[in-house]
Amino acid sequence: MIDIHNHVLIGVDDGPESEEETLDLLRQAIDNGITDIIATPHHYSGDFINPKSQIVSKMVEVIDIIEKHQLDINIYPGQEIRINGDLVNELETDVNLPLNQSQYVLVEFSFTEIAGYTENLFFDLQMNGYTPVIAHPERCRPLAKDPDRLYELVGKGAIAQITAGSVSGALGEGLQETSLKMIENHLIHVVSSDAHHATMRPFMLKEAYEVIDEKLGSEYVEYLQKNAEAVLNNKEVKVRSPKRIEMKDKGAKKRRRFFGLF
Repeated sequence: MIDIHNHVLIGVDDGPESEEETLDLLRQAIDNGITDIIATPHHYSGDFINPKSQIVSKMVEVIDIIEKHQLDINIYPGQEIRINGDLVNELETDVNLPLNQSQYVLVEFSFTEIAGYTENLFFDLQMNGYTPVIAHPERCRPLAKDPDRLYELVGKGAIAQITAGSVSGALGEGLQETSLKMIENHLIHVVSSDAHHATMRPFMLKEAYEVIDEKLGSEYVEYLQKNAEAVLNNKEVKVRSPKRIEMKDKGAKKRRRFFGLF
């Protein structure tokens, strides 16, 4: 299996702070059946600033750990970039880093709002040869409340990556239901771990795929796994025609709610 979103670099964000913690994460990834991971430290999220030059330097530490302990896993560079107005320019000037130097750029939204310039930014990314990958949309409140907004972004060329812990149910039944509905309606194209620590925020990719297999079928598992491979190798991600998720009106004012999450 391939994981395109995780936090295994040492001391760069809210991931591991020591060689031992990173080693635990890597061993856990291997136990999950993961063979290749793209390290994606936070960039412009809160106080975390991790330009390409720093990521390339910190990658050496993890590669040394892999070689020292003879771990059967490969690691590649990337970023999880909080959406900002300089994103495209900093890709062109080697400050920002696509996933494994590919066309795919992992973009994180605020958990509470969608920037007003999102569609224009995504258009600019695509005009410059990049494909925006929306990180964990199920955990972004505006997208979970109104999945039509995700439908529109996907319809205009973005792809989306969901968190394994959401799918597995580790983050709650509500998020699991939301995640499975997004996958079923072809609004999600890749599942990734977003792992930070072996105990608190672990790799759960194996568990997530088991749930998808049980709830939606093996065809979805194969589709999502092939897309993760496509991102890693800078190949075309297969995008099925997205479908709108039906919303239910509740209450006197008929406020729209999605699975009772909000």
